[in-house]
Amino acid sequence: MKEKRKAKDVIKNPGPVMLAAVYTVTAAAVAASVALTALDLMLPPVYALYAIAVAGLAYSVYTIVTGIPKLKKKLVEKAGKREFTNKLVSDYVFRTAALAAVSFAVNVGYAVFNGVLAIVSMSVWYGALAAYYLLLSVARLGVLAGSRMAKKRSADGEELEENKLKIFRACGVFLFVLEFGLAAAVTQMIMSPRPSSQDEIMAISSAAYAFYKITIAIVNLVKAGKLRDPVVQSLRNIGLTDALVSMLALEVTLVTVFSDGDETNMITMRCLNAVTGFGICALTMGIGIYMVVRAGILLKKRKELAPAAEPETTEEQTEDEGRQR
Repeated sequence: MKEKRKAKDVIKNPGPVMLAAVYTVTAAAVAASVALTALDLMLPPVYALYAIAVAGLAYSVYTIVTGIPKLKKKLVEKAGKREFTNKLVSDYVFRTAALAAVSFAVNVGYAVFNGVLAIVSMSVWYGALAAYYLLLSVARLGVLAGSRMAKKRSADGEELEENKLKIFRACGVFLFVLEFGLAAAVTQMIMSPRPSSQDEIMAISSAAYAFYKITIAIVNLVKAGKLRDPVVQSLRNIGLTDALVSMLALEVTLVTVFSDGDETNMITMRCLNAVTGFGICALTMGIGIYMVVRAGILLKKRKELAPAAEPETTEEQTEDEGRQR
């Protein structure tokens, strides 16, 4: 009974050595199964190999699903021992700012890449993308810097919240104005042909960058949905705008790479790019307008509530003065 219990414990909680062995055998079985299927070798031993591959994949999924919470718990415990990592894990606002700083660095790098590609291929479209990503980086940096300054200059929580709303409004104005530049770039892209050099490199980089940004934007939308922090929402909206433009860049690049050169198909693809491009411009403008209007309403409410508190304070002071006399 003890040996059976030990075996069950090992299966439920495998060690690093066992995990390495299981993953290696599973990978080999899957690779061999794919190769034998491609060769059309349907022999009895092959079915046993299929069974090993299926069982290995099922157990691998089990170990990953059960292992992630344990790994997360260990990482959280280790992160709690240091001030920076503890804030990174426990403070969502701080974590959002830290990730925005990382996104700023990634945006700058991708803007430089597009700029180099624009020079090499003599493409205005790539140059416009480089300028757009650079301006989004400036927006992120502006929100982070503005938030830092607001914390230093605000005397209390109310003033800090008001300054955050002003940052939110300024970010909305910036996004709204920026989309006019993107609309001009989309128009240029539709009206003039782009060179085909470096397309394969651009396709790979655009796909990787687009999926990265879309994933990050979705995660931020889910996590920050219930948090009513204007700075966090500003960074989230910038991230969403970034992801949408990355989708457009990916679509334009894939159309160019896989185009067969047929004139009818090219016209159709340009119409598709136009619909996507101007749709993204309209959506982002809508986000900017919402930010400006929302911030204006909240700031107006604060101003309306502020004078109402003053008479109460004055009456209290008058009563105190009367009692003292």
